[in-house]
Amino acid sequence: MSQADESRLALELELIQAMYPDQVEYDVGSRDLKFSEQAALLHLRLPERYPDAGFPEVVAARDGAKNDLRDRTKEAVRAAGLAECEEALDAIIACFQRIVEETNRARNSQTGTESTSSAPEASKTVIIWLHHLLALTKRKLALSPTSIAGIIKPGYPGVMIFSGLASAVANHVNTLKAENWQAFQVRYEGDELWEFAHGSGIKEVETMAEIVKEVEAGNNGAKQKQDFLKAVGIK
Repeated sequence: MSQADESRLALELELIQAMYPDQVEYDVGSRDLKFSEQAALLHLRLPERYPDAGFPEVVAARDGAKNDLRDRTKEAVRAAGLAECEEALDAIIACFQRIVEETNRARNSQTGTESTSSAPEASKTVIIWLHHLLALTKRKLALSPTSIAGIIKPGYPGVMIFSGLASAVANHVNTLKAENWQAFQVRYEGDELWEFAHGSGIKEVETMAEIVKEVEAGNNGAKQKQDFLKAVGIK
């Protein structure tokens, strides 16, 4: 492993440990990284030349009830489209957290622990303005959730819109906030669910004009457009 590889890995581990204090353990000899959240555990093994070559292997993944989530986590990582030769630990951890959250929600729904109130979970929409959005790893992380809808526009400035269940949106925004941004401003936050022209999932577009076309869709398109333009300072 070259000095450059070691430096990149050391920096990535430092950032991950800062994001998740007391939740990450790394064994230099075995190159095993373990991430724990409450009783859930993700076990990764890093290739000898990672991050310059190779991709972390998901050795084990389980939730707090010890359900095996390895296959689902692997599939979520594949769906995120992460590339080799780039730092990916934060994005893999984010995929695992989402799978654990979805599993817990499904289990609680089946056991009735979430049925104490007949009211559905609140929705949430946020618009985030960034000085710029260029790094491929950050763009892939922003696009990774499948449980919420939204749009991201890379470049100068960067713009991100996310809409879905309040807890899912909040978790994703918190994950993104933990990244190293030159500027990260939540310029709009509402409790309504937005509709987009592309439908579900998060889509990447190239221009502000494309964002406007996306948010104009649906029954509430005029208000969505107005709120978006106001949030980004165009109107």
